Amino acid sequence: MLDHLSRAEFKDGYWDYEPGEHVVFAQPTGGGKSRWMYELLQVTMAHYGDALSYRVAIPKRRDEEAARWNAALGLRETPVWPPVPSLRRKPAGWAVWPKHLTAAPGQDPDVILVKDRAHIEKQLKACCMDGYQKGKCIFCADDIYKAAVYLHMNALFSEVLSDGRSMDFGLFGCNTKPSGTKDGSVTSFFWNQPTHYFFGKDTDERNRDRFGEMGGVDPKYISQVVMDLQIHRIGRNNISDQLYISKAGSDGHGGVAMCIIGP
Repeated sequence: MLDHLSRAEFKDGYWDYEPGEHVVFAQPTGGGKSRWMYELLQVTMAHYGDALSYRVAIPKRRDEEAARWNAALGLRETPVWPPVPSLRRKPAGWAVWPKHLTAAPGQDPDVILVKDRAHIEKQLKACCMDGYQKGKCIFCADDIYKAAVYLHMNALFSEVLSDGRSMDFGLFGCNTKPSGTKDGSVTSFFWNQPTHYFFGKDTDERNRDRFGEMGGVDPKYISQVVMDLQIHRIGRNNISDQLYISKAGSDGHGGVAMCIIGP
């Protein structure tokens, strides 16, 4: 039977992140994965401080949760990369949040959508590549499916997932649709290269089938555990328990360690 921990217990005593490790957060929309990503980023920032740089890439038009967490963590929002030079105090990190284009009356919305995606792609790619080249960086893709498929960042993600460890470059990725869609899916490196995995409740068998690609685990067992995870109504949100899997093992000497994290 898997150990059950509260989020506070996990963050205080079990979250053990090393620079260059990649982290997966996967579950359907509304289950709390972005919030959990920010919570663990907060703990990691407190531990490493200025030894690492921290960047969150937000491709959405609006996201109240992201805005609240950016402020709480001291992440300065910028619509472009590199940020415009400023005399203000250096922030704890950056939230790259490009301003989206909006179709005016009479404009073809499809044309504006293509231009908008190209604009967002340019800023997020520049931020990710800059962090990768400099190293000692955590880059958080709050919607890695959208970034990979619609913003054409899959090739870059493949490279940083396979080679980023040597640069102390870690990718934190939130994925709503592990199985992908007819438009494409996130690179397979996202499933077999990370060290840390957090899976929320998912009743879609196609999504759960991807989890077996991480290796070192029984995919049928993982699939069953994820399907049986509990949902908790907290405020207006349905927050899922998390299945945590660490490829580093419980003692840091290899193997796989697992537990369930509650609210």
